[in-house]
Amino acid sequence: MKFSLKLTKLRVTLNFPHYNLPYWLGNKFRGGFGSVLLKAVCGYLRPECRDCSSKDDCLYYALYERSEQKRGKSQPVRAINFIPPFFGRSVAGSGRINLEINVFGDYVRYLPHIIYGLRFLGKIGLNRHSKYTLEKITDYFTDEIVYDGSSVYPNVKTIDLSKLDGEEFESVRVKFITPIELERVPLSLSYLLHMIRRRLILFVNEYGKGEVQNCSCSDELIASDWRSHRLFHTSKRLGKRMFQAYTGYSDYRIVEADENAFKLLKIGSLIGAGAKASFGMGLFKIEPIEI
Repeated sequence: MKFSLKLTKLRVTLNFPHYNLPYWLGNKFRGGFGSVLLKAVCGYLRPECRDCSSKDDCLYYALYERSEQKRGKSQPVRAINFIPPFFGRSVAGSGRINLEINVFGDYVRYLPHIIYGLRFLGKIGLNRHSKYTLEKITDYFTDEIVYDGSSVYPNVKTIDLSKLDGEEFESVRVKFITPIELERVPLSLSYLLHMIRRRLILFVNEYGKGEVQNCSCSDELIASDWRSHRLFHTSKRLGKRMFQAYTGYSDYRIVEADENAFKLLKIGSLIGAGAKASFGMGLFKIEPIEI
């Protein structure tokens, strides 16, 4: 694949004295982090982001206000994506909850902002029943401590996704752990690879360089089990929206696939597939199986 894209992946542990959390958290972290980030980085009482002389160096502007892609005119994908767990039901209790963060390109330099924003959000709470403390952050690839609750350590590993090697297998289970936006299920493995490539291209265009080559794959669906979800989100710009999404799994027998197909599947297991990456949607695990 003739492209380059840096990825830093973090694991975050949040400790809740008590919580009462909704069906879906993707919108909570996406919107909540933006709200506290603006308060943290901006000194204006009435910010006018598009006319601000500091916007080119502002993380809030880059994540929440920049409206055009570098290559295109649509809303750009965000360089920092929060991936909270998906419950699929309302939950109450206490204890630790983990989330992952994908950071693309050179935006890992804003690690102190990420830490500060997560701590600030914890004091406000995901809702009035669900405040938390930021217990620790570890590196996804090495499991080294990046933040221990008081100190930051330079234990961050950044990889180039183009240098990953895909694992070849004859049959595979793809299990979505966060919802993926789809009109219908099941989907073929070849179409999933198309959705991974489409997401990858958007990130490469914004935070990497080069072109993402296509792949060839033919497959046979062996078994599947899916659950439908109606996910609601309200934004100032677009109002209330509903996403039709699914979680579940499909088992595939691979009839024929080239090297790029296996590589794309490996990349997809880290960055996900399809739309709504900033909501933490489209993340899956892969597991070779015997049929």
